[in-house]
Amino acid sequence: MSFSKLLFHLYYIFGFLLNFHTISTCLILNDEIFCKSSNFYHYNSSSINNSVLISRSTFHLTNTYYSGILTDNIHKLIIDEYPYKTFQFPFSSSLTLHSLSIEHTNLNLFPTWLCTHNKNLSFIEIDYSHIEQILKHDLNLCSNLRILRISNSYLKQFTNSYNISISIEYLYLNNNNLTKISYENGLNLYQFPYLHILDLSYNQIKSITSEDFNQTFSLTTLYLSYCNLELFQLNNKKYLTSLEILDLRGNNNLQTNKNWYDYLPHLMKIYFPYAHFCCHFKNERNLLTNENEKNLFSISFHSDPVCFPLPDQMTPCESLFSSNFSRLIFFLIVFISVISNLTALIVTVFRLITSSYNRWSISTLFSSNLALADFISSIYLIFIGIIDIHFHENFYIKTQLWTKSYLCTFAGFIYIFGIQSSIYALTLLTFERFYTILFSFKRQTQWPSKFTLIIISLGWFISLIIASLPLININNFHANSLCVPFRIENLFDRFYLSLLIIADLCFIGIIITCNGLICFNFSKSHVHTLNDARATLKILTLVIAICISRLPLIIFIFFALIIHPNSSNNVNNYGFHLNNIKLAILFLQPFSSCFNPFMYSSLSTFKWSTTTGFERPKPNRKSMEFSRFRSKSVGFKRGYHPLRMMSITSLDYRFSSLTDTS
Repeated sequence: MSFSKLLFHLYYIFGFLLNFHTISTCLILNDEIFCKSSNFYHYNSSSINNSVLISRSTFHLTNTYYSGILTDNIHKLIIDEYPYKTFQFPFSSSLTLHSLSIEHTNLNLFPTWLCTHNKNLSFIEIDYSHIEQILKHDLNLCSNLRILRISNSYLKQFTNSYNISISIEYLYLNNNNLTKISYENGLNLYQFPYLHILDLSYNQIKSITSEDFNQTFSLTTLYLSYCNLELFQLNNKKYLTSLEILDLRGNNNLQTNKNWYDYLPHLMKIYFPYAHFCCHFKNERNLLTNENEKNLFSISFHSDPVCFPLPDQMTPCESLFSSNFSRLIFFLIVFISVISNLTALIVTVFRLITSSYNRWSISTLFSSNLALADFISSIYLIFIGIIDIHFHENFYIKTQLWTKSYLCTFAGFIYIFGIQSSIYALTLLTFERFYTILFSFKRQTQWPSKFTLIIISLGWFISLIIASLPLININNFHANSLCVPFRIENLFDRFYLSLLIIADLCFIGIIITCNGLICFNFSKSHVHTLNDARATLKILTLVIAICISRLPLIIFIFFALIIHPNSSNNVNNYGFHLNNIKLAILFLQPFSSCFNPFMYSSLSTFKWSTTTGFERPKPNRKSMEFSRFRSKSVGFKRGYHPLRMMSITSLDYRFSSLTDTS
C-alpha cells in the first residue's frame, strides 16, 4: 500500500469518527438540532455532518459554538452557556438566518460583524450577558431587523460613532444599567428613528425630557417602570405626539408636569406610581365632559385616554373631607382622643410614681399602657388634621409633596405602631380582668412586677417590628394620601396585610372570649341583682366599641386581598365601597381611642382595679363588706374569706377578710 493511499484511509477514518462524535453529542428534538457538550466544543462547517444540519430549521448550541457558513435551512440560531467573553470567529448565513438568541453567556463584547455576515436577521436577542458597552456595531446592515432585545445584562452605553439609522421598530433594553438618554454616553436614540416600542424599565435613569425623543416620531409605547426616575419633564409639544402607552410605575420619587396630558394628545393609557398623578387629568376630563354636554355639536373621539391607578377615597382629587361638617366631626374626635388619653396617662403615671415599685397595681400598669398606646394613635390623627388645615381645598394638588415627605413616613409608622400596641394593651387588660374574676381565689399572690413589665415590653416590641416592615419595602407608607401601608401590588404587600388582619382577629377573639366568659360567670351567681345587668351591659358596650372600631377595616382589607387582582394597581377593582378606608381610619378606628379612657382608666366611674394579696384580719375590725356578686360555694382556709365587691358606679375587685369566728 502506497503512502498516499494510507493517508487517504486515515483521513476517511478520522472524518468518520469525527462525524460519529458530532452526531453522538447532537440530538434532533422536534424541529430543533440540539448540541450540548460537557466541555466546551467549537464546531465549524467541516467538523459537523451537513446531513444533520439540513434536517431541521433551528440550531441550538449549549456550551458549544459554531463558526463558518450555516446551511440554507437554518432559520433560527440559539447560543447559550457560552463561556468566553467574545465570539472569536463569525458565523454567517446567506439570506436564511432570521432569528438569533444568545442567552446566559459570559459575552462582554457585542459582535461588530453580526449583520455583515447575516444581513437577513429580523430578530436579535441577547439575554443575561456581561455586555456593558456597545460603541460600534453594524446593525444598520440588517435591513430587515425589526426587534432587538438586550436585557438582564450590564449595559451602560449604547451609541455609535457613525451617523447611521437602524430599521429597528421594537427595542427592549430592560434590566440593565443605563443612566441617561444621551447622544454621547448613554442611550443614543438618534440611531433609532423608526421605533414604535421602547422598553427601558428596570434601569437607573434619573431624568428624562421630551427633548430626548426628538427623533423618534413614530414612538407609540414607552416603558420606564422601576427606573428610579425622579424627573419626567415634558417641555415640548412637538415630541412624543404619537405616544399611546406610557408606563411610569415603580418610580416612587417621580415628578412630572401637572398638565402632562396637554403634551400627549394621542395617549390611551398611562401608568403612574401613585394615584394622585391622575387627579389633574380626572378634573380636566370632567370639565371637558360638562362642556361637551352643553355643546350639541361636540366632537366624539375614537378612544378615551385612561390614567392608572385611578384616584380613590384614599387618594382623593378634592379636599380630604367632603364637607365642613365631616371636618368638624373629625377634629372633635381628635380633641377628645388626645385630651382623654393624655389625662388618663398623666393620672395613671402619677399613681405609679406615688406608690412603691412593689405595690404597683397590675391593672394600673395595663391601663397606663393602654392610655399611652391610644395617645400614640392620636398623634397620627393630629398629623392628618395639620395637613388638612395646611392644604385645605388644595389637598389633592399638594398630595405629592405630602406623600413624599418624611413626615408622611413618620405618620404612617405612628399609625401602625399605635393601633397594634393599643389592641395588644387592650387584650392584656381584658385577660387580666378575666383572670382576676374567674380565678380570684387561686390568685393569692401578685404577678411579679418583672414578669408584668416583660409582657408589656413584648407587646411594644412586636408593634415596633410590624410598624417597621414598610420601611424595608414590605408594603409602603407612600402609596396613598393617608400614609397607611395598604398597598396591594406584590406578594410581600399581601403578606403584610394578611399579618395585620390575622393579628387583629386573634386579639379581638381573645377580648370577646374573655368578656363573654365574664358575663357567663355573672349569670351563674347565686344572687342576681341590678348590677348583674349593668355590668353585662357595660361589657357588651365594650365589645361593640371594639367591633365598630376594628372590624370595618379588617373587612375592607380582607375583601381587597381576596378580590383584588394581582395584575392591577387600581384599588377600586375590589368593588368594596363604604366611603372606603377613609371612613374606617379617620372616624371609626379612633372611636376606640376615645372610648377606652372612660372605660378603663381613672376617668371612668366604671373602672377595673385589683388589689391582690390576702391580709389577716385585724382582731378589732368591726366592719365587714358584703358582695353583691357571690361565687358558688368554695372552701377556704379559716380566717380567709375573699369577697368580690362590685358597686353600682364601679367594678372594684377587693379581697377583704371577716373576723375570725372560731
